[in-house]
Amino acid sequence: MTDRTKNFMDCWDYSTDELLDMVDLIRQLKDAARKRQVPKLLADQSLAMIFNGNSTRTRVSFEVATQQLGGFALYLTGGEHGELHLGKRETVGDTARVVSSMVEGVAIRWQDLAEIGEFAANCSVPVFNMMDYMHHPTQTLCDLTTIIENLPEGKELKDVKLAFIGTDDLNESSAGDLAKLLPRFGATVALGTPEGHAFDEEYNVNEPANTPELLELTRRQRAQACEEGGGRIIETHDPAEAVRDADFVYTGCFCYEGMESESEFEYFQRAFVEKGFQVSEELLAHCPGAKTMHYLPALRGKEMTDYAMDFEGSLLWKQAENRLHTQRGLLAYLMGDVDGYAPVYGTDGEQAIVDAIKAMRKRHGSDYTHC
Repeated sequence: MTDRTKNFMDCWDYSTDELLDMVDLIRQLKDAARKRQVPKLLADQSLAMIFNGNSTRTRVSFEVATQQLGGFALYLTGGEHGELHLGKRETVGDTARVVSSMVEGVAIRWQDLAEIGEFAANCSVPVFNMMDYMHHPTQTLCDLTTIIENLPEGKELKDVKLAFIGTDDLNESSAGDLAKLLPRFGATVALGTPEGHAFDEEYNVNEPANTPELLELTRRQRAQACEEGGGRIIETHDPAEAVRDADFVYTGCFCYEGMESESEFEYFQRAFVEKGFQVSEELLAHCPGAKTMHYLPALRGKEMTDYAMDFEGSLLWKQAENRLHTQRGLLAYLMGDVDGYAPVYGTDGEQAIVDAIKAMRKRHGSDYTHC
């Protein structure tokens, strides 16, 4: 086991070079998995997975990835109705100290930004953010991997345009994360939102959790991303303009857990679907050849039509599968025991993965490489 306690809380913490190295490792392990030759880099290690919300892709991918790497994944729930004392009879920091003394890594899905930060600060092992109020970094790294694997012929990442259609609320983590990630690689992100639904417009500014400090942080990071990589962020209330010349058209949930009421559906039907903010065959006609993406779960017929989800240009199912490959790569990189690793398969591919992790750790160190 490594004694490094480098966490994966936000892609923003990592340089573009380190993120690209992660993508390369993810793809190496993906190939190994297809050959059923995943190195057992987590042998005799345990990962605690703590959730205070529903999960399909995140739970399955982390649990399966841990097992494929030779480790054990422990599913735990926190909050008011969870089995842990976390968030009830014990401070967040105390729970973190206890849990991290018994396992080699912790993955946590927790909405409260301050509490998930406190938890990570008090852990003695690597912590993986499985989603908080503003960030979904494992999904974002998965998205980067999926985009790189499906670049249009003749294009590099810097040439790509991704259009996000929907709301740019601060808790629309994929829109927010991609807007501050892809421009660092030189790419363009177009945010197509209905009136009032950009991150700094009235509908979202009046949300209680969207504090002036968080809004200003978002504004500053987006500007910094464009300055660093030369990419662009385009904001528009015209969906056709947003997707024009796009290589990828991404959307997310219009209604989140606890919002699936008839009144909410009626509102989003009026404000989004009826005004063209639905990824459909009609919208995609403005960007022939574009591929569609969605982090899922999707409400068919709401933010996306059946056509956009299932046509030959849909990346939804490849994107979902890549959650497994992404978690496997992250766990191997931040938790994998590569010093003195005893080969299980004795293949060149197995040794190449071990050597890649060693080289990444030497190159990037235990400090965060982006600031």
